[in-house]
Order: sequence, then structure tokens, then C-alpha cells
Amino acid sequence: MGRLRQSTVPVKLLAIGGIIFLLLAILPFVAGEFQTNLMAKLLLFGVLGISLDLVWGFTGILSFAHGVFFTLGGYAMAYYLKLNLAASANTYGVALPDFMVWNGLKELPWFIAPLKFFPIAAIAMVALPAVFAYIIGWFIFRSKVSGVYITIITLAIASALTTFFVSQQAYTGGTNGITDVSKLTLFGGFVIPPTGLYFMILIFTTCVLAGGYWLTQSNFGLILRSIKENEKRISYLGYDVASFKIFIWTLSAGIAGIAGGLFVPLNRFISPVYLGVAFGTQVVIWVAVGGRGTLVGPLIAAILLGQLQNSVDRITQDWQLIVGIILLVVVLFLPNGLMGLLPKQFKLAEQTNLLPAPDSGSTAGFVQARLFDWLTPLQSLVRLAGRSLRLFIGARRTATGALRSNRRSRW
Repeated sequence: MGRLRQSTVPVKLLAIGGIIFLLLAILPFVAGEFQTNLMAKLLLFGVLGISLDLVWGFTGILSFAHGVFFTLGGYAMAYYLKLNLAASANTYGVALPDFMVWNGLKELPWFIAPLKFFPIAAIAMVALPAVFAYIIGWFIFRSKVSGVYITIITLAIASALTTFFVSQQAYTGGTNGITDVSKLTLFGGFVIPPTGLYFMILIFTTCVLAGGYWLTQSNFGLILRSIKENEKRISYLGYDVASFKIFIWTLSAGIAGIAGGLFVPLNRFISPVYLGVAFGTQVVIWVAVGGRGTLVGPLIAAILLGQLQNSVDRITQDWQLIVGIILLVVVLFLPNGLMGLLPKQFKLAEQTNLLPAPDSGSTAGFVQARLFDWLTPLQSLVRLAGRSLRLFIGARRTATGALRSNRRSRW
């Protein structure tokens, strides 16, 4: 802990990322609708992998519950799209969703009714998984539960919520989930076309990657890595480890919720399948195959394995066996995942330099002072605004003084 990391600008990485972004941007114009929709879906799965990488790859918390956060965000958006479906498009010709009608409900439940409005649904898409993650994270991390016990708890949460959502058929659609939803509309009726939805997902993925890089390469990210390597030592230095874990856990859940919310208008359904342990295991596989603590690795793994599944499905239904073999090879021969094959200068997680700590003062105090240096750009903007305001006031006073002097000289 004697030295601090300072972010550097990864020029080569930015250039490669820019080229890949351009290639993905022209994909809808050269590929068919199926491949475009498939790539959009895989990008969302990649974002889900990135959200898990923040807590597992950087903080050392293995979770099988990120499918839960993804699904909670998806249900929030699915209710909005289902409630805004025209009555004529419903099975029974009424405004009430069909799965509620066949389960005997006569009116919309009060806790679902607000989701008919897009602003509320958009907020719920993020807030619902984030608040749920914060609550369970507070109990887990404040109780100092760690290691394999956290993994067991997340497995139990995924299993319990799957059973709960399936049993509440009148409110969740049961095993089928919420299907046949309307298309996403904004600004009072403007329907988002498939290409527009693809670009929304592409921009969201880019923002998550950039934001994840910014966060993990700051001194805040250094603390997360330190918690992963030696949690007790960080505690002895005076840091509230539980607060850091709760923050990154809640943040990753919010990101997963947005990914789930965008998944619904793309695929026009959501179901408890994505709550289950099987899907949560897939997310873990993406991170393991791509490379823990690399951010871009889970995204690449989700795209490659998704395209592999799509190709193998045409030949055999045993694509899980092939994925299992790939995982076995990675674990035995590539412990750092696919990103471990790249040179160091191209790894997103290694773009940092070390700076010596100052001679005066304790190292821990210096790290604490620089901990949230990822807020520095905001602080710089505030300072710049303050300086500009002072210059403006000074110039105005000078002009007022000169005007008064001229008036006095005239008299």
C-alpha cells in the first residue's frame, strides 16, 4: 500500500476499441435482422458479465444471483410494455394483461399499476434490482460473511426467487413469464425500430465499459483489488470494507437491471428462466472464460460463446457439452481466461502506473485522501465554474467603478 496507482490513457486500446465500435455500428447495414438482433442480445449478456466482473473479478465476490438482478429489471420494463399494449392485441380483448385475466384478477394490482408510465418503469428498472441488492448486501457484508458462504447465499436467493415467481402466476405470468409485449415507444408514440434499439444497446455497452474502466482504474478500484487480495489488511488500515462491497454490489445490480430492461423490448418477453441457477452459472462462465478482472473479457466471451451456441444448435442440441469442454480447457490451461493470451499493453485491467506516496503523513491517510479521485473531473468543473464566476464578478465591478469615475469626471 506504499504507492498509489494513477490512470493512464490507453491509446492503443482506445484505437482498437474505436475500430471495433465502428465495425459493430455498421453491422445492421451489412448483416440480416436475425444477426443484428442476436448481436444486440449478446451485447446485453456481455454487459451482464461485466457487472459480475466488477464484484467477482475486482472484489472477489462470486455471485450466482446476477441473473436475478437482470430479471428484476426485465420484469419492470415488461410490465410497462404489456400494460401499454392495445386492448385489441390482448388475448381477451381487454386492457388487463391476459395472464391476469385467466388467473381471475378483475383489476390491475396497485403495486403494478404505476409501471404503466415510462418514467416510473425506467426508474424501477434500475431501482428495483439495486435496492434489492443493497438490502441483501447490507445483511451479508455487515455480518462479515465471506468466501464460499456468499456464493451459497446467492444460489439460495436465485432458487427461492425462481420458485416464488413461478408460483405467483397471476402477477408474474408463472413459468411462461410475460410474453407478447408491445414495442418500445418514446415521446408519445414514436416506435423504436430494431436498428434504433440495437444502437441504444451498443451505446449502453460502450458506456458501461468506459465507466467500468474509469472506476476500476481509479484509487477506488485499487481499494477493491486490495479487498480481493487481503481483506483483513485493508480493515486494519481503517477502511470500512463492508461499505465498499455494498457499493460495488449495488452498482453492479443496477447495471444488470438496465441490461434486463433493454432485453425485454428486444426479445419481447421475460420469464423466470433468467432467475434460475442455470442462467446465473452461464454468467459466471462468461467471466471465467473471458478473464476475471478484465472488463472486456466477459463481453468477448459472451459474444463468442453465444455465436458458438447459435452455430452448434444447427447440428446438435448438446451445445452445453461443448461449452463445458471449453470451460475445462480454460480452467486447466488458461487460468486468466482468453484475455490472458493478449500482450500486457492491451489488457484493460493493467493500464495503470504506480506513484510513490509522499514522505510526510501516513500511507493509509494518503490513500484515504486520494480514494475517490474518480470524482476529480467533477471537482475540476466546479472549480472552473467558481473561477469563471469570480472573474465575471470582478470584471463587472471594474466596469461599474470605471463608469462611476467617468460620471464624476463629467460633473
